[in-house]
Amino acid sequence: MAAPKGCYFGKLLDVDLTSGKISVKTLDEEIYKTYLGGIGLGAYLLYSELPAKIDPLSPQNMLCVLTGPLNGTACPACRLNVSFKSPLTGIYGHTQVGGPMGNEVKWCGWDGIIFRGKSPKPVYLHVVDDKAELKDASKLWGKDTYTTDEMLKDELKDKDLKTLVIGPAGENGVLFSAMIVDRFRAAARSGGGAVMGSKNLKAIAVHGTRGVPLVNVEAFNKAAKQATEAARTQEAWDGIKRMGTAVLIENANFNAGTLVTRNYQTSWFPDVGRIGAEEAYRTFWKRNVSCPNCPVHCMKVGVLRNTNFDGLIAEGPEYETGTLFGSNVAVSDFDFMMKAVEYCDAMGMDTISAGVVCGYTMELVDRGILDPDKDLDRIDMRWGNGQAVLQALEAIAFKKGKAGELLGMGTKRMGEKIGGDAPKYAMQVKGQEMAAHEPRGFKGRGVSYALGPRGGCHHEGNNPQGQSLWTMIGSTVMCTFIGGVPLNKAKINPQVICDMLNAGAGWNWTPDTYWTTAKRLITLQRCYNYREAGITRKDDRLPERFKEPLPEGPKKGQTFSEEDTKKMQDEYYAYYGWDDDGIPTEATLTQLGLGYAIKDIKKK
Repeated sequence: MAAPKGCYFGKLLDVDLTSGKISVKTLDEEIYKTYLGGIGLGAYLLYSELPAKIDPLSPQNMLCVLTGPLNGTACPACRLNVSFKSPLTGIYGHTQVGGPMGNEVKWCGWDGIIFRGKSPKPVYLHVVDDKAELKDASKLWGKDTYTTDEMLKDELKDKDLKTLVIGPAGENGVLFSAMIVDRFRAAARSGGGAVMGSKNLKAIAVHGTRGVPLVNVEAFNKAAKQATEAARTQEAWDGIKRMGTAVLIENANFNAGTLVTRNYQTSWFPDVGRIGAEEAYRTFWKRNVSCPNCPVHCMKVGVLRNTNFDGLIAEGPEYETGTLFGSNVAVSDFDFMMKAVEYCDAMGMDTISAGVVCGYTMELVDRGILDPDKDLDRIDMRWGNGQAVLQALEAIAFKKGKAGELLGMGTKRMGEKIGGDAPKYAMQVKGQEMAAHEPRGFKGRGVSYALGPRGGCHHEGNNPQGQSLWTMIGSTVMCTFIGGVPLNKAKINPQVICDMLNAGAGWNWTPDTYWTTAKRLITLQRCYNYREAGITRKDDRLPERFKEPLPEGPKKGQTFSEEDTKKMQDEYYAYYGWDDDGIPTEATLTQLGLGYAIKDIKKK
């Protein structure tokens, strides 16, 4: 077994929560070369170590907290990846989060942490460099994420500690519950918080003091500086440093025709000025926020004053949260919108899924399919009712009453339980709620939603090669605002990534190696999803609503037709070497070094 020469430590913490045993899992350099880290390594670990078709909320599931090769170095804006079998979708679930946690895990001397089994009582994992210990979390159980973070730092007497925690939603098994890093950052998509809760794992607390080994420090730092400079000068969007992603709210309404409104019925919201970046800039924001070593500063922290929520401190709004708790539910009150965002973070819920669930519920009430009195414990879920949104979120987080049980399922299961016409208004793909970009106004986003491995995700890439790019960003565990748009605009991607990997790990990658690796990682995720849920062409499509013309706004009349769907599927399958049904061929699997998956393809 060859140990890695640089960029990696060659080992993962392996935590058996059932027995309380903590061991070391070593990985060969070839594993890192083949799967990198983050998304790719997570897919490999789940595919090779999890039995097929396990219950995602059973002790058998694994929670893989993974870094990438560039974490803890001079590379700008590295993140943290968490991979697991998703309780929301039943397929490969992964989520990434900014903030300091990814670097801190690496600085402890680990490439990641694997959790298996289920603790008999609530626990948290405390890691300081090479020392790791499971500790009693009984006092933390039931606490919100903010309080948990503060209590951990007080208990361990370490204000520099970095934390990843769940709130009541994860403890109560809400299928779209999130993990929160250092109070404001959310590893939210696909229900990883519910997996943590099912294992009685309340938190991870880490403090690292080590450097990351690099083969050629000078060459690595030169490439990292080039990437940083590109991010500084080639902004993802004009004004992102001043206004963050919230600047897209007004743009999506007035220019792009992509603002999700009233559960994707339209893309036009006349009151957009009351919920967007200009309002936040004028009344709410106090300071910019940056992930470690990032020049973009895309997030903003603010405080509400002279409102019903006076003194509320929150990060945001960003585009997804502002849209899904604003125009999507027809709420034009900025304060209620921000309280909904803050409440999701405190309870540990994915703001995307939670916002879509609320919009879906409002449409079902509007159509007479749900009755607020009989079905929702008298929560008046009608368009524009911000107070009702907050009541619904509380019911979800604590699984209170009929409303909490129903809405906590996510839109796909809600529709199946309600029956009748309800499923056709559920804005989800492969069981996961779609993000806040209307695909009729931007058809590339439809590719990301329909064909991305997670389903319903806006960070999967808007064309076949774009999905390869985004998977590589997620496997090196960089931020898309660095590894995606800026590096592409500067025309240095993927070469600058190869330069960092070669200098750091001592490899000899070329752009061809990069793109071949990307195809391998996308195809492995497809094999996992096929093995677990039979995902094929029939699942790679958007809800039927998008065949209807947009009724108003800049893209009025636009559709996402059946012809559009067929075209994107055909192009995608051809690019990755899959058959007409979207199943990887034996030849492709052999060529990509995934021959071990052929047996599962043949079984079907």
